[in-house]
Amino acid sequence: MDTQKLARDVKFLKAYALGATLLPAVALLCAFGKPDKPTRFGEINVERINLVERDGTVKMIMSNKERFPQGVTIDGQHIDYARTNPGMLFYNEKGEECGGLIFGGKKDKDGKVSAGGHLSFDRFGQDQVIVLNYQQQGSGYQAGLTFSDAPEESMAVTEAKYKNATPEEQKQANREGKLGLQRRMFVGTTVGRSSALVMADQRGETRLMLVANNDQSLLDFKDSQGRTRLSIGVDKNNQPVLRFLDEQGQEVKPAPAAK
Repeated sequence: MDTQKLARDVKFLKAYALGATLLPAVALLCAFGKPDKPTRFGEINVERINLVERDGTVKMIMSNKERFPQGVTIDGQHIDYARTNPGMLFYNEKGEECGGLIFGGKKDKDGKVSAGGHLSFDRFGQDQVIVLNYQQQGSGYQAGLTFSDAPEESMAVTEAKYKNATPEEQKQANREGKLGLQRRMFVGTTVGRSSALVMADQRGETRLMLVANNDQSLLDFKDSQGRTRLSIGVDKNNQPVLRFLDEQGQEVKPAPAAK
C-alpha cells in the first residue's frame, strides 16, 4: 500500500470534516452578526424571549412559567413573591416592570376548573392601576375591568416604611392611600352572574353600586361610611323602586327640599 497516498487521503478527510463543521457555524454567526438585517423564521420553539434596547435595557419578556421572572425589583430593591403562570411583562425606561399579561387554566382530579387571564398596567414605581381580569373557580367566574389608585411613593419605599407596622397602622395607611391599592371603579360581571358597576371614593369606600340581573336593576348610593342611603331601580315585578334609608338601613320618608 502507498503510505504517502494514504497520508494524503487522511489529510483530505480531516480538512473536509473541519470545513463541514466550520462553514455552517460561520454562516450562522454572520447571520446573527447583522442586527439590522431581518431574519425570517417559519416556526420557532422557545421557552423565553427578552426584548431589549441596544444598551441591553429590557423592554419586554415573554416566557413560559418555568422561566417567568419571580417577584419585582423597584428602586434597586427586590420584592419577592411567587409567579406560577406563563405570560408577558412590560418594562419602562428605567428597566422596571410596568405591566403584563398572564394566563392559565387547568382541571383538578375531580374535574374542578381553575382558570384565569390578567392584563394590567402599573403606575410608575407602583402596582397595577388598570386591570382587565377573568378568574374562575369551579363553575363560577368573574370578569371585568378595574381602575385603582396607587400611593405616590414607590413600592420599595412603602414596603420598607410599613414593614414593621401593626395591622391597624397598615389599615390606616391603606385608608389614607399611603399603602396598597385603592379600588376606584369596577365594571363587569359577578360570580352570581349579575352585571355590575361599582364606584368608590379616594379612601376606597364604595359610594355607588349599580347591579342588573334577571330579578332587578338597582342603583344604590352610599354615604361616607359605605351605608346605602338611597336606592333607585326596578324590582322583579317590573315595578319602580325609590327608597330612602337612615344610618341603620331602615326606610324613611325623604327630607323636605330646602327652600
